[in-house]
Amino acid sequence: MSTVQAFIVFFLLLACLALVVWLFLRGWSPEQLPLWAGLIWGTITVMTLAPKFLPASIRWHENVSIVQVIFGVAVLVLSIKCLIMLIRHGSTLSDTQRSAAWLGVVPLIIGVMMAALFFWMAGAFNVRK
Repeated sequence: MSTVQAFIVFFLLLACLALVVWLFLRGWSPEQLPLWAGLIWGTITVMTLAPKFLPASIRWHENVSIVQVIFGVAVLVLSIKCLIMLIRHGSTLSDTQRSAAWLGVVPLIIGVMMAALFFWMAGAFNVRK
């Protein structure tokens, strides 16, 4: 890895940290739940579709996967934020806000289920005989 690439990776990681802190600290009102749910699903869409539209010379470069991890961490933080807001304001949310909160929590639930499945499969195939 060249020095320029190392600086780009370092800058991307610092930008990720700033983005995650900014997203977590900003907008804790229940009225913003539809915004956060839309941002979560828009980020997931960009994360899955954008690399397919990149040129082949960029597509397989390690910086694209770092950007995808940054987006994934942002989705994780926003999903945790939606879960906290759903728990904190659950009884006072309108139907739109409650459905947006559940839409925001779905990626977190899917991620937890995938991690549990991974560890179950790793344990199942690592049985000593």
